[in-house]
Amino acid sequence: MAPTTLVTGAVGRIGRGVGAALRKVGHRVVGVDVLPAPIGLVGDGCDHFVQCDLAAAGAGAGEAHDALREAMKGVSAVVHCAAWPGPSAVPPPAVVATGAARPPQIILEQIPPSVLLRDNVSATAAVCDAAVGAGATRFVFSSSAFAMGYSHAASGPQAYRPRYLPVDEAHGAMPHESYGLSKLVGEEVLECAARTATHTSFVSLRFTNIVKRDRFGELPWPAPTRDQPPTMMLWAYTHEDDVIEAHVASVLSPSAAAPGAHEPYLICAPDTRYAEPTLPLLASVLGIVNTPLTEPMAGNASPLSAAKARARLGFRPRSWQDGKGAHGGRVA
Repeated sequence: MAPTTLVTGAVGRIGRGVGAALRKVGHRVVGVDVLPAPIGLVGDGCDHFVQCDLAAAGAGAGEAHDALREAMKGVSAVVHCAAWPGPSAVPPPAVVATGAARPPQIILEQIPPSVLLRDNVSATAAVCDAAVGAGATRFVFSSSAFAMGYSHAASGPQAYRPRYLPVDEAHGAMPHESYGLSKLVGEEVLECAARTATHTSFVSLRFTNIVKRDRFGELPWPAPTRDQPPTMMLWAYTHEDDVIEAHVASVLSPSAAAPGAHEPYLICAPDTRYAEPTLPLLASVLGIVNTPLTEPMAGNASPLSAAKARARLGFRPRSWQDGKGAHGGRVA
């Protein structure tokens, strides 16, 4: 009998991609989303679809709660992609007061930060509880590298400043806004669950800003300047298909996490969006200087390390430098 995996956010680009990839390896996929299923989703991204407001399911009772519990019946794994997918367009009050916020190069969510935090955390807790209650043995969470740190201020004292480079899972999380905080709290929900749900293993994927496959050929970008510094996670990026494949590997790989344990993984390309050397750019554009290095960072190496994902998930990230999307990037 085919294993059943439930994928939340199944209408979204990543959720649908994960569902389709899991179906190709023989999984039966139950798709869940607050939005109705578009034509073609069932039969491509999932085998069965349930429309459900996961934030409302966090109330612990009612139609959404019951729909989620019903959808979980018989699942062996859950992939939780559903969320407000980026920072609020409203910066933290202190950043607003100083005028340090910069025009973003990423899409920001047009909702208050408190609503974003509430919905993302409530949905994650509801899906986690339902998965554990249904006997799922693997839970995969679409977290974010923004849990490590991202600020609406690209430079100056309110900007993200890593303790060392390249940033890895041991670095410690330092979110500066509500989206990164919502992902970090979501991971803590899984940490908490792992202490008692000893039959379930939990994986969090901290992937960086996604570059869609149809825009991958636009890399590298022109070098940034100090006058207009990009507000992203130290310019790291991830190919859309690498994000999908990391989710699938996290479902399938026994070594991703042990039962009763939670394992976070940084997911990123081995380089930045720019051709110029990373360390001089960080210094000249963002004012990041004299940061301790735990390993050499030659050329345009990524400021983030995906070494753990390479070792445990078999992650092989794409780079714009190896054939516009072919596998085989350098060690991150």
